[in-house]
Amino acid sequence: MNTFFKLAAFLLLSNLSFSQDKTCDFEIDIITDSSSTRVLKDKIIDESVFGYTTSFLTFKLFEVDGFLGVNFQYLQKSKDFLSPICIDKNTKMVLELSNGKQVKLVNSNEIVVCNDLQYDAVNKNNVRVLNGFFYFSPENFQDLKTEKVYLIKITANTGDVNFVIKPELNSEIYKTKSTPDTYFIDHLKCLWI
Repeated sequence: MNTFFKLAAFLLLSNLSFSQDKTCDFEIDIITDSSSTRVLKDKIIDESVFGYTTSFLTFKLFEVDGFLGVNFQYLQKSKDFLSPICIDKNTKMVLELSNGKQVKLVNSNEIVVCNDLQYDAVNKNNVRVLNGFFYFSPENFQDLKTEKVYLIKITANTGDVNFVIKPELNSEIYKTKSTPDTYFIDHLKCLWI
């Protein structure tokens, strides 16, 4: 009988260790007595494949010394011409939540950053990549812990860029299935905020 309890306890504990939350997948996780830098691996938030044009948006949540933000990358490739997108210090990222509230993030870069046009000669595609870092203010991200995001708007100085966020995304590019509308619900807890 004693062996049975040992076996049952072992199976229960091993089951708990395998069922741990896999969403906290860090690219960087450095914590010292005086500083911290934690960056989650990138996750696809939006994807569009239409005709000769493909685009996708990825996010990486990060925390540096108590400041929380999002690193985003927006990649576009097409056989056709792609219009430039530029962001500057006045650019905001606005997250529309399922409860009707908005969360605004501010751009960390003081200079104008544009997605320069590159040409992929192998696949004969025009390619544009835009990277940015946006920060939360300390009080404005609490609703993201419980509310889904249904729209992301980047107010670029070349015009707004909108992303309608799906409850389920079957990525043709990454060959994965995800729930981008719960990205913040799933990942903010990883940064102890």
